[in-house]
Amino acid sequence: MEKYLIGDKIRFTASIVTLGSDEPYDPEMVTVSVFQKDGTKLLDKQKANKSEIVGEYYYDWVINSGLAKDNKLVVVWDWTGPQKKKMEFQVEPEV
Repeated sequence: MEKYLIGDKIRFTASIVTLGSDEPYDPEMVTVSVFQKDGTKLLDKQKANKSEIVGEYYYDWVINSGLAKDNKLVVVWDWTGPQKKKMEFQVEPEV
């Protein structure tokens, strides 16, 4: 699990492929959400940025300074169809 400090800017990235064939493709809309483990939303369905490469997306997010110590967070990528992609990471206070 990746670890970051409160106040860091994180670049989330996702590679999107067709289910079953693993061929990269560009869905009509890709969004990014961030949740705490208890389900609290910290970022709600923000439009992801498209890179120049087919199927590659990113989103830059600054970790909120109001988070408690040792927060375990989940990033959810969502796009047209039943597919979703999740990534877990941990946030720690700066020491």
